[in-house]
Amino acid sequence: MNYDLRIMAVTYMKKLEEEPETYEQEFTNLTKGINLEINDWIIDRINNDNSIFEIGCGPGTLAARIAKQKGKNVIAIDKNFQMINYAMANYPSDIAGKLLYQIGSFNNLTVFHSSQDLVISTFMLSELRPLEQQIFLRNVWKILKKGGRLIIATEFMPLGIWKIGFSLRRWRYKKKIRRYRLKNTQLNKYFFNYLNPIGFKITDKKTWKHNSIQVIELVKFNNEGKEEPGYYQPKMKKYKGILSQFRIFRCIFTGQIDRVPIEPGIYQSGNPTRKSPIIVTANYDFTYIKVMRDLKDIDVWVLVIDTNGINVWCAARGNDFGNQQVLEAIEATGVQNYTKNELLLLPQLSAGGVSMPNLSKKSKNFPFKAKYGPIWSKYIPEYLKNKPVQKPANMKLAKFNIFHRTRAFITHTTFLLRKVFFYPIIASLIIFLVVFPWFNKLYWVIDFILWIITSNLIISFLFPLSNFTRKFILKGLVFGIITIIILGGTFWILQKPFAYILLNTPMIFWISFFSTMSFSGYSMSTSPREIQEEYGLFTKVNKILLVISVISSLISILLI
Repeated sequence: MNYDLRIMAVTYMKKLEEEPETYEQEFTNLTKGINLEINDWIIDRINNDNSIFEIGCGPGTLAARIAKQKGKNVIAIDKNFQMINYAMANYPSDIAGKLLYQIGSFNNLTVFHSSQDLVISTFMLSELRPLEQQIFLRNVWKILKKGGRLIIATEFMPLGIWKIGFSLRRWRYKKKIRRYRLKNTQLNKYFFNYLNPIGFKITDKKTWKHNSIQVIELVKFNNEGKEEPGYYQPKMKKYKGILSQFRIFRCIFTGQIDRVPIEPGIYQSGNPTRKSPIIVTANYDFTYIKVMRDLKDIDVWVLVIDTNGINVWCAARGNDFGNQQVLEAIEATGVQNYTKNELLLLPQLSAGGVSMPNLSKKSKNFPFKAKYGPIWSKYIPEYLKNKPVQKPANMKLAKFNIFHRTRAFITHTTFLLRKVFFYPIIASLIIFLVVFPWFNKLYWVIDFILWIITSNLIISFLFPLSNFTRKFILKGLVFGIITIIILGGTFWILQKPFAYILLNTPMIFWISFFSTMSFSGYSMSTSPREIQEEYGLFTKVNKILLVISVISSLISILLI
């Protein structure tokens, strides 16, 4: 298989995990044999380890080799029941009593604390998000004996000039992931930062492919003599000054479509104490900066959960800000150890993803009283000061005012030009300049871009006119008609041919109709459920309008 490991790490691995009988051979092809070298390296380092635990064992090949060649007691777990079934079906008969396969995951390790000499995990870490990696390390620390070892094999960013090629492949990889709507893999960007605070130190390692694949041997130590693993706290990220403002501009002027994450974890506003409450937010850079600025250095703990670099509203709509992410952040950070204050203040816009009654049900020892805070972070200081029993109207109603609509116009228009209409515009330019050199037709491309900008300007600034309905299909029809009238009248004043205006009317209407539905995510005037209910009809109408508009505009280009 001539596929780069990182490009195919999800799409191809998903297929392999469904076929345990061919997994080992295909994975060896995928890594060009590096996985076999890693297994040999690990086995060579097993000497006085009597109890060995493997996490993410796959078809069980490495565990079987250890039990057979070294005569050690091995417990191997994997969350994929197909892998465990295959491993058990091919259980080597000559090592009975030495090897045990179980269904399990790093979240719930099936052995006693301080019971294992060695824990092994190969090519699993990149499937875990940053907070999950911390939970993994803490859980492993607990089951290891004093001085026990952890051996990990995983992928990292290569060194030096090789980063360039890696970044290009990573870009292709991300496009594949989004196309197939599969879970992304992680670059282990912060992994080495976690080791010392949690209680591990590196004793040995070996690298391949310019450091992009590494096997690392770690040893457990008792941090400050404690009998529990430590917690990692990321360094404060700047949120004031001109550079922070440029980070905001980056988010706004790129359409807020690129995931711009900061490291999740526990941060500080002001000088919080054991009495300070906890404010929860997303790990989108823009959100972090805005929240920290709005807090105005009041003394609170800020729990930044892992939303994959997406803002609160979109993350909650897309299952990236829910109970799982909140509980994961609490477990990974140990935030309950920072404060005795039981208040956990959630963003109101996360209500679409978080079910507060289920937070305590899914966690046996949920230590907080969770509440939804104000709709905008600028009201948090007032909310914490006054502690209202019922939030006033200005704190719970999201008014889509002119400021928000202006920002939405910029970000949504940028999104459409970058992600929806970029290739059609480029294709039109190539046709007009190269394939059929109709230089006199370039005005249509300019008009097309103006139609996109003008349509979104109309939608953004006249949006209150559509408040008579929550259905975005109806809003799209309304703004389509308004846009036709405004642009048609403008073109008439500019003395464009009437036939050209008439033949491009369907295209102008379709752009406005499509843009209105796309704009729904910026307006906060509907819910994911309502949009989902409309989407079936919208798709049918959208396809019909698109076909009609393309044909009509082609006629205008060819004949006028």
